[in-house]
Amino acid sequence: MNMHLLQGNTWAINFPSAVGIYVFPDNSCLLIDSGASEAFGRRTFKILENWGFQVRALFNTHAHADHCGGNRYLQEATGCEIYASKIEAAFIENPMLIPYGLYSASPIKALKNKYLMPEASRVDFLVEESELFIDNACFQILPLPGHSLGHTGIITPDEVVFAGDSLTSIDILKGFPFLYLADVEKHLETLNTLKSLNIEQVFLAHGGLQDNIVEVIDYNYQILMNLLEYILEVIGQPRGREEILPLMVEEFNLPLNRNQYVLILASLSACLSYLCNTKQAKVYTENNRLLFIQRGQA
Repeated sequence: MNMHLLQGNTWAINFPSAVGIYVFPDNSCLLIDSGASEAFGRRTFKILENWGFQVRALFNTHAHADHCGGNRYLQEATGCEIYASKIEAAFIENPMLIPYGLYSASPIKALKNKYLMPEASRVDFLVEESELFIDNACFQILPLPGHSLGHTGIITPDEVVFAGDSLTSIDILKGFPFLYLADVEKHLETLNTLKSLNIEQVFLAHGGLQDNIVEVIDYNYQILMNLLEYILEVIGQPRGREEILPLMVEEFNLPLNRNQYVLILASLSACLSYLCNTKQAKVYTENNRLLFIQRGQA
């Protein structure tokens, strides 16, 4: 697998979790995410070396392991500086927080794996919505929370938006009609933010370059609405999260293992929070259970 040119000095490597690249005049470069593991970090380093490019800096869209799994290797191999949002930096530097957050306690050993818990790396610069100058090149930092709490995108000087996991391609959603979300309300705001951009080149970590971005945004929105409508239907009678999850897995034909279970449960929790916060549902305790029910049903 090799680099391919997107536009101007902006490139990408289409790993399963893609790595973006912006090349500066001196052949140093900024990486956007680092792949899913040390192995992908090594492969990225080798590909760049073959092209005569040196890693100057690394920008992480968010702290999920498939996006920062190569951080530590690349930082140690190149001395590159890492940029991330304040919230995501906490997870990048303390990856135990990822399975801890999903499991709500010190996690079982089975969840301390490379898919959920990348190796720790050092974040050198915290970013927020603003212009970011590196070697006189101007990048635009774009907050895109929802998939994770501090998820950010970056727009290169060539006006290519690297949107991370703030969107999922239509092809992927047709086979897997589900969104992993931490905050539904913020995700809806992010969809509006992306729709308001006057930029045609949007690159997704899973799905690559999208030339029909409005259609992709609308499809993501509809998938989310389908999820919320189904959950609301299921809680027409009182149910706990552990009761709702298997029904949702069956309805949307979702794969299930230990990793997927905690990820799906977290997304379900985000949807239930949104429904309660928007007064479409309510939560209460009864018979030693935490229950959710559609408003107006009880």
